[in-house]
Amino acid sequence: MPESTRSNYTTSPKIFYGWYIVMAHMLLHFYMSVIFVYGMGVFLGPITSQMGWTRAQFSIATGLQRIEGSVASPIIGFVVDRFGSKKVVLSGTFLIATGVLLLSSVSSLWMFYISYMFIALGMSSTIGIPFSTPVAKWFRRKRGTAMGWMFVGATFSGIFLPLLALSIESIGWRTTLLFCSMGIIIIGIPATMVVRSNPEPYGFLPDGDKQEPSDTDVNGIQKEVKVSSIYGSTVTEAINTPAFWILATIFGLLAMSTSAMFLHQVPYFESIGFSRASATTTIATFTLLSGIGRLGFGLLMDYVDPKIALAGLGILTVMGLLSLLFITEYWHTLIYALLLGIAFGGSIPARPILTSEYFGTRAFGSITGLMQSLGVIGAFIAPVLMGYLFDSSGSYRLAILILSGLIALAIPLALILPKSDSISEKINPQ
Repeated sequence: MPESTRSNYTTSPKIFYGWYIVMAHMLLHFYMSVIFVYGMGVFLGPITSQMGWTRAQFSIATGLQRIEGSVASPIIGFVVDRFGSKKVVLSGTFLIATGVLLLSSVSSLWMFYISYMFIALGMSSTIGIPFSTPVAKWFRRKRGTAMGWMFVGATFSGIFLPLLALSIESIGWRTTLLFCSMGIIIIGIPATMVVRSNPEPYGFLPDGDKQEPSDTDVNGIQKEVKVSSIYGSTVTEAINTPAFWILATIFGLLAMSTSAMFLHQVPYFESIGFSRASATTTIATFTLLSGIGRLGFGLLMDYVDPKIALAGLGILTVMGLLSLLFITEYWHTLIYALLLGIAFGGSIPARPILTSEYFGTRAFGSITGLMQSLGVIGAFIAPVLMGYLFDSSGSYRLAILILSGLIALAIPLALILPKSDSISEKINPQ
């Protein structure tokens, strides 16, 4: 980053407001993860059993969510860059609540898909871009750490999956979803009120720094050196760099594992003889261990070459997936939870950290949204493929092998990334 961003400042002793934005996302991300990220795997069995649907048909809903995200993310990123995040997050909160309310009363497959599209659009408008965009502007020296903490809320969501499973068994999946809809409003509105787009209107620079006079005019009067939280490339400049396309491909490949396994983790463990309670406990362990990746990767990215970190994430992801094929006893699931949990956790803050590292904050939302949209094909195919192969063969083995081979391609791609310093110099000439 330019040297001007590291000088001519003093640090405020108070709690920096940017951390409140981070905490708001932590809370919102935690709740959404309980229901929609990990929780959908818990809902899959009861819903398909009662409605008479196949797992592939259910999986199409998550695929549609990915397609919706590919279309909506660049638009949401543009709107956030242009008008700020607050109204976007508030609208998304009500969209999710409406979608969950519809989902609790579905009577047909097409209605299920429509309700899921409401949820998908709401998720795109609340989690990720609408918060990572202001966080990227409120932090610079501590950006990796802030991004890591921003996404750590979901780490604790897995603890509540056994409770979610108990609720479904006790009062049914429809009533459980009805209560979930109410919770979204209760949590989402206060979180929305915390959002602020950038620090300058509140008298701060990124990281809570305050500007000091550092230069003098011809009369010896000190002048401020203006430093802005908004810097970097336009969308056009970004897409003309190899780094953009390499990063988009890597994150698209990594998204295949998450989109597939979040939906099929519980069904997979049930298919090899474990109870639903045991499966949800494993996922709770997975989510807790993912906190190591979220915080660790965020911290590392303040110091470490991104290509090494990304290659490491690819290796851990492949090892975690392949470990599923060797599970014969319950304690073996802990190896899976450790490997894939850390890899998944690290991949969450990776995209916003590296996007801001390579392309700055000027068009952060738009660039991030476009990058997400390019990865939708694999993220759509992966869960549907797993569901189809299971429906056809009664086993997930072939699907796991195919998925592992595809994700392994991310490893050499990470190693050929150009240095971020060279990109920053082109974007921010001295």
